[in-house]
Amino acid sequence: MKIASTRALRAAAAVAATLLLASCAASSAADDAAGDTITVDTEYGEVTLPAEPKAALGFYTTDVDMLITLGIPLAKEQPIRDDFDRFPTFFPQEELEGIGTFHNYPEFNLEKILEVGPDLILNGIGYETDLHEQLTPIAPTYTYNGFDGGDWRVKFAQIAKDLGREAEHQAWVDAYDARVAEIRAELDERGLDPVVADASYWDEQVQVGCYSISCLVFADLGLSISTVADSDGDGKPDSEGRALSHEQLGELADVDVIFTGVAEDGTGLITDETALKSNALWTSLPAVANGQVFPYNYEMSYGSPSGQTALLEVIAKALLG
Repeated sequence: MKIASTRALRAAAAVAATLLLASCAASSAADDAAGDTITVDTEYGEVTLPAEPKAALGFYTTDVDMLITLGIPLAKEQPIRDDFDRFPTFFPQEELEGIGTFHNYPEFNLEKILEVGPDLILNGIGYETDLHEQLTPIAPTYTYNGFDGGDWRVKFAQIAKDLGREAEHQAWVDAYDARVAEIRAELDERGLDPVVADASYWDEQVQVGCYSISCLVFADLGLSISTVADSDGDGKPDSEGRALSHEQLGELADVDVIFTGVAEDGTGLITDETALKSNALWTSLPAVANGQVFPYNYEMSYGSPSGQTALLEVIAKALLG
């Protein structure tokens, strides 16, 4: 799944000349602010970055969260999605106090980024292959593909290593692992071993799969994931999963608890879908009939430290009360 469209890149081309003209000034400002530099090999080539950035910018909100977790100072304004009017509520609000916002997705706002004047850009939308070259005239840019369907934590660990922030990264890992152990211990104490699934509804089908980080949390907790999430029959859930028609919904009968992404304001809950409410196969599913369908903010799906931790708590509350 990709979160952005090429419309944004066409818009970016319109400001390319402006960015190129500004590149010398931007580079000079970055050099003045950053002092010493480091050179690292990334997925998109060798890049030279400030060793101690003072005003970093995360191109997507997950990048902002990573910068915060790694203790890297933020620029005065940071991007959010067009359908948000603030940072996600599960982000660390204290670190974001006084930080302004601007919309940068699905239409990329490179002119605004130039105006903000960061000395480092962390860009996780690496699948837009032309974007890196659009950003480098503004500021030194670390680009990676954070949306390739893999475990986002692998990329995060590499970013932390490359930026010299391994201690901060390990602190998050240790805190997360400790909380996982606490929750797993309580599940064991209560004898709880539910079958779980992540499900959503679009195109008149129920989509069950493991693109969302929910399955990472399920696996961390040792939960049984519905076999419907296995698209290729190898016995393992995967990012593709399966799309169930209304007539196939009975295949979810063994699922005890369903988790589903919703908008920031809570709208879009799968159990509110009119077509499903009138479907007897759906309403008779144990998870549905027993009120075991739980929402989470869909922005958690894309993978970041605060998102993973917040989803862990959503799942813990659903299973343990």
